[in-house]
Amino acid sequence: MQIHGRICRLTLFSLAVWFSQSLSAATLDASHLPVVKGATFEVVLAKPDNSSARYEKPLPLEKLPFQYRNDKYNSIGTAFAIGKNRFVTAFHVVIDGIGGRSGPPLLRDADGKVFAIDKVVGFSLAQDFVVFTVANAPDVKPLAVDRGNHLNEAVYAVGNALGTGVVVRDGLYTSDTPEDENGQWKWIRFSAAASPGNSGGPLLDKDGKVIGVVLRKSPNENLNFALPISLVLDAPTKSVDSERRASGRAIFMDATQDGIFRVHVDLPLTFDDFAKGYQAQADTFFDSQWKELLAREDANMFPKGDGSKKILAAGAPLDAYPMALRRGANNEWTYWIPEHAKSALPGNGFVDAGLLGKVILLHVRKPDDLPLGKLYSDAAGLVDLIFKASTFTRDVGDEKVRMTSLGSPISDVVVVDRWHRRWQHRDFAFPAIDAVLEVYSLPVPDGYVVLLSKTPSRFRHADSVQTETLLGLISTTYDGSFAAWKEFLQQGDWVPTELAAANLAIDFGKRFSIAPAGFSLTYGPDLQPIEANGELAVSYGYLGRDGSATLGIAGISAQPDMDKYTAVRINRHPKPFPDSPRDYLSGWKDIVTRAHPGDGQPYKDSDMSWAGTTLGTPGVDANVLYTLYYGSDANPSDAVMKQRLAAAVKGATVREH
Repeated sequence: MQIHGRICRLTLFSLAVWFSQSLSAATLDASHLPVVKGATFEVVLAKPDNSSARYEKPLPLEKLPFQYRNDKYNSIGTAFAIGKNRFVTAFHVVIDGIGGRSGPPLLRDADGKVFAIDKVVGFSLAQDFVVFTVANAPDVKPLAVDRGNHLNEAVYAVGNALGTGVVVRDGLYTSDTPEDENGQWKWIRFSAAASPGNSGGPLLDKDGKVIGVVLRKSPNENLNFALPISLVLDAPTKSVDSERRASGRAIFMDATQDGIFRVHVDLPLTFDDFAKGYQAQADTFFDSQWKELLAREDANMFPKGDGSKKILAAGAPLDAYPMALRRGANNEWTYWIPEHAKSALPGNGFVDAGLLGKVILLHVRKPDDLPLGKLYSDAAGLVDLIFKASTFTRDVGDEKVRMTSLGSPISDVVVVDRWHRRWQHRDFAFPAIDAVLEVYSLPVPDGYVVLLSKTPSRFRHADSVQTETLLGLISTTYDGSFAAWKEFLQQGDWVPTELAAANLAIDFGKRFSIAPAGFSLTYGPDLQPIEANGELAVSYGYLGRDGSATLGIAGISAQPDMDKYTAVRINRHPKPFPDSPRDYLSGWKDIVTRAHPGDGQPYKDSDMSWAGTTLGTPGVDANVLYTLYYGSDANPSDAVMKQRLAAAVKGATVREH
């Protein structure tokens, strides 16, 4: 009985609160509605051009609401008149029309007529508002304003809620709450409902006068935020300086950068000039923040610092799937290999994809019948290939319709990373939303290594800067058939400098040779067949110490792709640091002493026979050694294995120590 009594008392209390609020929050007098609705406008953006995108089937547009599918604009917020040709909205509403593909924001009245923003005459980044005029301004009666305090009184949120036209909803003015950063002003908190699209609309008192600008919704409760109209009316109208705290982080290391984004504008400005000036200052701020972050972390940025030693003392991986470097909280750099999976393409091709934070990392092996030259020159074709193997969809109602093409890129440039590799950077317009698909592709013998991400159009610069830093942390094995390698070496500047200088020669049936900076290897068909379908993997590793490492050729694996498997492998081994992990030190000792399995004696590993040895001059002064291994699955005798290893050693030389 006591428990039930408590519930009853709580229920009666809740009812009493609800009843008192209902009495206070009366409906706005109907006599005010014509002026309110006449002075309140939708803010709209033209829908992005979708004409270049292609899909697996016609889009079921009938599943979209009638109003949306027949509207050439997207409704993004609300604005209202506070004077003759003087309008107010939230800055975060119009920012969608800055730096994007949809053009500038427009005002739309209840009859569907649109008006272009002419000049910006007031602005605050911190307080999130913009005041402007429009071209060929409509003749409307502006809303009256009231600077008074209406705490605990009825208020009315007016806005283009969910893009369905002007809606008036009632509630209470519940509190004045200091803004979060420095408490420099106070928000109006109110309980009237606010939905997407309300941003920028007026908050009215019971007499239909503006007391605030609706700016944002509380995430977990119906207590929303408005900026007092007095702050808009009293804001500077000529030389404006405004600021807001901003924070960012790199996806490849545990480090953040906090700063104050300061914007200066001299008003009035045409919206186009205002937008260009704002975007330029935003991009400059990001550049400075990114530069400051990298400078602050420079002592521990790969290949500098003790945290780089583990990578610099390790042999280079031999894996066709690319990998990135990532720095952990302990400042140690490690290889970042995401979970990845292959999807088949026609003609023995595939797309192998994994996720690095928000960036997709892919190895694209081209179909056999697609020439490398055509692949490298066909920007649209690369995305079409990726879409064949990976699922990219557009939501239409309750359906996800697979995209098959994005058409030609809207930008196409070459980016050279810190290791002098040439990447193709292409941006493609994404359908239905103002975003781009950013594609960075590195030509390799069997196709491409690709970094791919979707980003809002106005963040293209910032995302490009971050991604282009990440490019310098990507390493990959250059892999392909002998035939593909011969074709790749004809691709001019797409061939890395050290590979072009390595004098790689593949003479079918006669001779294979390669001579990069650190070693050379030559063999003939007596060691293993040299045919078009043979496979060559060239391993790239970080060569050097003391923060001066370069990315260079660190080994190879050559094999014929035949029923009987053989392989010749050379791998570079740098001397570990004195404080390297114990397994690094013991592994180096085994290489120096030619301990088994590097003692030249044949051995079995699964179904393969192997024999290997150390190349170079082992000793206390050695800084780099190489190992050479020969393997076969044909179960040859030990004598044959020793003879073939000797033949491989005879054709090998080492030029560093």
